[in-house]
Amino acid sequence: MPDPRVAHPARTYDYLLGGKDNYSADRELIEKNLQIMPEAPVRVRANRLFLERAVRYLVSEAGIRQILDIGAGMPSPLLDNVHEIAQRIAPETRVVYVDSNPTVVAHIRALMADGEQVAAFHGDLRDPGSIIHHPVTQAMLDLTQPVGVVLGGIVHFIPDEADPARILTRLRDAMAPDSHIVITHISGDLDSRVQDVTRLFAQSAAPMVARSRAQLEELLGGFELVAPGLVPVHEWRPDRIIRETGDAYGMVARRK
Repeated sequence: MPDPRVAHPARTYDYLLGGKDNYSADRELIEKNLQIMPEAPVRVRANRLFLERAVRYLVSEAGIRQILDIGAGMPSPLLDNVHEIAQRIAPETRVVYVDSNPTVVAHIRALMADGEQVAAFHGDLRDPGSIIHHPVTQAMLDLTQPVGVVLGGIVHFIPDEADPARILTRLRDAMAPDSHIVITHISGDLDSRVQDVTRLFAQSAAPMVARSRAQLEELLGGFELVAPGLVPVHEWRPDRIIRETGDAYGMVARRK
């Protein structure tokens, strides 16, 4: 169980989105973050809105009917969650949520999971095999058919020594052709202050790694980027005129 005295990614993200499932350690860290980057709440919301557009693409254009959301985070009371976005378009879509925080999983099960089309379990992206072979994944998803894997704001919490390229390769190898992966990742390429934020998050339960565009492209072997490619999250198929800047890249890629 995560220590409530140490800031945790899911809870800090929840606080930035206006949620209530966070502790004083999370709020204190984010208040320091806001001193560095006052527009952080807008940027976190832009990240979440990118995920909404990406999920709509998976279901409405790519024809995906099963989604594995790893690092799902706390359910949002203010924005639509992945299964709500997907099932509004195709009610038969099955969604499995995975998170390394047992509290997050308990919230998802209590508020969203029905065990038939929506389920959740405790798992760690650093051990992709345990997620792929988990009984819930095996029962809910048919990995011989295309699947959408969502990694929203989680890969930047995987340190280099945990080998994120290996993790994505393991996921890719378990995905059928025409499966898709969705990733958001902070980058100092987009805002020099990101380096200060990563130093701040070194105090948290999961330090951040800000990777460059070139480093992110290297992680996508075996995937083909969907247009417009690897771009700031707010520039990926925007629903409106773009008026902001960002600090995270967003990408949707197809398994070749």
